[in-house]
Amino acid sequence: MVDTKTHASNVLQKQVFDKKSRYLQWYKVDNAGTMWSLVNRPKSPNIFRFSCTLKSPINVEDMQAALERIIERFPYFKVNLRPGFFWNYWETNTRTPEVVADSKYPSQYLPINTKGQFPFRVRVFQNRIAVEFQHSLTDGTGGMAFLKALVGEYLHSRGLEVADWQDIFRPGETPHPDEDHDSYKDNFYNYMPNPKMLNKSFQPPFAVEKTGTYNIITGIMSVKETLKVTREMKTTITELFTAIYLEALQEVLFSIPEKYRKRYLKPIRIPIPINLRKIFPSHTMRNFTAVVNPELDPRLGKYSFDEILKTVHHVMGFEIAAKCVKQQISRNVRGEMMPIIRYMPMLIKKLFMRIVHNIFSENAYSGKISNIGKVTMPPEFDDEIERFEFLLGASRKINTGCGVISYKDKLIVNFGRTIKETTIEKLFFRKLVELGLKVKIETNY
Repeated sequence: MVDTKTHASNVLQKQVFDKKSRYLQWYKVDNAGTMWSLVNRPKSPNIFRFSCTLKSPINVEDMQAALERIIERFPYFKVNLRPGFFWNYWETNTRTPEVVADSKYPSQYLPINTKGQFPFRVRVFQNRIAVEFQHSLTDGTGGMAFLKALVGEYLHSRGLEVADWQDIFRPGETPHPDEDHDSYKDNFYNYMPNPKMLNKSFQPPFAVEKTGTYNIITGIMSVKETLKVTREMKTTITELFTAIYLEALQEVLFSIPEKYRKRYLKPIRIPIPINLRKIFPSHTMRNFTAVVNPELDPRLGKYSFDEILKTVHHVMGFEIAAKCVKQQISRNVRGEMMPIIRYMPMLIKKLFMRIVHNIFSENAYSGKISNIGKVTMPPEFDDEIERFEFLLGASRKINTGCGVISYKDKLIVNFGRTIKETTIEKLFFRKLVELGLKVKIETNY
């Protein structure tokens, strides 16, 4: 295991002078972020998005001022990706991030390798503030911490006083020394066997939209009513939604005429990210997640919904165990530490990592789902905030993704897709209605 203090002081942070004699701090890209930084491209931008809708129109000037104050609390986010000979690294970005107008299609490509480009963007449209993050910078935990801090600072600047800021980061605070730490390396065990290799999955054969088009369908429902359904079924929201998603993909596969279906009989598999901070002690605001991989094998025949739900439940119960998670971590860190990879020139490394990404991610999954869970804010903000939303990024081959989040009694399910067909979303929300839930639908088209 890595000595945290030595690693943090001697590896992650160094200082160099720029031409104007100002200190520029640099940070190592974390293990997962290394992959995301190397495979970034317009067809697979790997950008996820959090947004908060307020009950009043946003004052852009006040939001810009709040952003300038709060970014100083996140020095490891105030960075620009710079190329080294062997690895990319983060360097302090001396520019000021700017609030920009939102767009019809969210989560568009960010050229993070461009000099002066921040690996995130802040967008505003009427009552909505959104932050889009390139995954090389952080995961959902870090992204939500930033959005909550930004919204909190904006509302505070508009005159709202708060008695208890709870877990919200505030300007002027000193960051915990491990917030920019690569926690994967703390949980690396060289003797750990690799997890099983994932074979190629079924991917719906639908017509693809042109690059840059990202269609969104949003389902809004009651948290209380949804929990009532899950309790009756003795399951969780994540398990229920994953099972419904898998069933929808199964319906698509078995709707293919039998004479053509054989070529598509591959596992139907969805990754579910898990927050490793709940398993291993960590203060990092970098990436620190692993995935569990429930799947169906259509060669065995069509699964009933009860069978799918039981499959998801048992896979999650088994793969979320610390020992299984350590296998994933150790495989990924071991790959980065291999001499042949470490000393491979950047140009060759980028091509190699794209091949690896295709094998372990793009080709391995039929869809993707992530449940951020319940967002909390100080009660003084309750009358100002309408809802939070979460959107997974577009992918080159995984053509649908489902982001789930809740605030107070609003449960929001965002489906993003890069294909023309809405079949999967229709099947998903229709199943929720069949289970007795009322669902309000919104789209961006």
